[in-house]
Amino acid sequence: MALLYRFVKIHDRSNSHVFTFVITKSVTRDPERDVTCKEFSCGHQRWAITFSRADKVLGVFLVWKSACENMRVYVDFTFTLLNRQHFSVNESFSGKQVSETRGSCCLKPSKGAKA
Repeated sequence: MALLYRFVKIHDRSNSHVFTFVITKSVTRDPERDVTCKEFSCGHQRWAITFSRADKVLGVFLVWKSACENMRVYVDFTFTLLNRQHFSVNESFSGKQVSETRGSCCLKPSKGAKA
């Protein structure tokens, strides 16, 4: 399960938003099940986060839910997976000006975190 825990709107030049999700152990322990959070809004669009596990790699995907015909978005994003034992083991993945159109389903980092 992935729950939206906190939302912060940063009043910077880019009008950044920070979404914090808490995921349960089932995301990393159950390789047969993908977990998707409830939809949330950002930039007048609907989005969701999906966690998918294959072998020993955890994939984290940003899914654009409000795609419509002939529409394109460009998004900057960063995923940071926090390790509860020690901050030095945290994993971060980012994308800048990633293009998304209707028909392609996910925006994703180029590599996954080890589960």
